[in-house]
Amino acid sequence: MRLSSAKPCVLVVEDEPITLSALERLLSSEYRVLTAREAEEALRLLKRERVDVVVADLRLPKGSGLELLEWVRHNLPETKVIIITGYSSIKGAVEAMRLGASDYIPKPFSVEDIQNAIAGVLQKREEAPAGMREEEFEAVLRALLHPMRRKILSVLSSGSLTFTAIWRATGARDPTSVNFHLKKLKSTGMLVQDSSKLYRITPLGREAVSLMKSIQELGSS
Repeated sequence: MRLSSAKPCVLVVEDEPITLSALERLLSSEYRVLTAREAEEALRLLKRERVDVVVADLRLPKGSGLELLEWVRHNLPETKVIIITGYSSIKGAVEAMRLGASDYIPKPFSVEDIQNAIAGVLQKREEAPAGMREEEFEAVLRALLHPMRRKILSVLSSGSLTFTAIWRATGARDPTSVNFHLKKLKSTGMLVQDSSKLYRITPLGREAVSLMKSIQELGSS
């Protein structure tokens, strides 16, 4: 039987006792806070309690934040997950988002970072879903895993360019590699090439650039 509460329920999963205690204390004024220090303990709580948001460290004893995220996505689709980690990277952020994370926060973080992230995902839960279809979102995330595709999208975000201009701007030695990744981006609908042979970014491509910038900002904060 799941327990109900007037306050949204937040489950914080963190193996560092000091961090866990601090987050529990500081979040408890706004939320009903549950805590766990390992993935297995978090799963037991999730099966027993009604949880609105999970805030989980990427690396945990007896499991991982990503494994916990996958379980929540398949079993509790209404529950949102925020991943926190000291191992900040675009690849890690994309993997977390690919698996369904609602937000990704690198360490060191402030309490305000966590509070804003929780408030943000709770608000988004009440809003209409984003414009991208699931298959488009998957294509965007796959593209962002490739450094060359990220470079191409970034270069074209400022305007239309010829193949030669794109090749030079990316700094790649091999034009064949650039051409390959351009074709891949075109096939997913993120780029188009007009009759003048100029490449330009599409609305879906701009969504990818926006997501890439958000991830980069998280990684540098």
